Amino acid sequence: MQQIKKLLVCIMLLAMLGCLSVAAQSLKGDVNGDNRVDIGDVVTILEIIANGGSAETSKAPAGVEAIDLGLPSGTLWANMNVGAEKPEDYGLYFAWGETTGYTSDTSDGRSFDWASYKWMAEGQSSWKYINKYQIDDGQTEGCWYQYLYLLPEIEFVGDRKTVLDAEDDAAAANWGGRWVMPTYEEITELLDNTEKEWNTINGVNGLKFKSKVNGKSIFLPASGYRTNDKLETKVTGGNYWSASLSTAWSAEAYRLVFNSKGVDTENNSYFRYGGRTVRPVIRK
Repeated sequence: MQQIKKLLVCIMLLAMLGCLSVAAQSLKGDVNGDNRVDIGDVVTILEIIANGGSAETSKAPAGVEAIDLGLPSGTLWANMNVGAEKPEDYGLYFAWGETTGYTSDTSDGRSFDWASYKWMAEGQSSWKYINKYQIDDGQTEGCWYQYLYLLPEIEFVGDRKTVLDAEDDAAAANWGGRWVMPTYEEITELLDNTEKEWNTINGVNGLKFKSKVNGKSIFLPASGYRTNDKLETKVTGGNYWSASLSTAWSAEAYRLVFNSKGVDTENNSYFRYGGRTVRPVIRK
């Protein structure tokens, strides 16, 4: 009886999608992106409904899993980085707010600096000319302030954006579906609810975050970071972007940084132009 009920649900969903017109060879109901309209699309729809997600197809590579660490918010953490093929891979390096990633090969010609940063006024190479994601930070030299006409006072004219838009989110842009970069609050939640252990997987150093609730864990490789035309602290430290702008300065964004001694919560923000790895999450 249960199988019959499931079959009826599938037929109803297919009918709603207009997928029963096989002769028309329509891909209208190709929800999972495999260029076919079949039972796999129905399964995808059922999963989307069950998880309360959108119908956007995930582009995450094979092997990606959403790990439930029993966090209070219900946030799920990916088991690997954007651009990685397995948990111990470094993956790609992104400037904050950019969606094109680069490997650890510094001979690719990309110099991670203000002059090459996407969110800069054309032709400029100073933090003073950042043209998106700006807060009232008191840095009156920044272009997000202007002098009032014929008056000595200045006023804030920035956009007040403090979290990356979806189109500027490296996780959302590269993996799609419900994957996004974690906010710094979500990183803090991870730190508060896990035990940390320096570990090595297949010769790759990194930090293991083990849930205090259910014992499940994720491994973040010590991927280092790219700055200017160099790769720094690879093997000895990890540097991961959050989706959150620093609350102190528009030129910086929050990050997760660690080494074999643990997590550095004091130096938790840095210049946005730096190339850092990204570990996606799914929010409940």
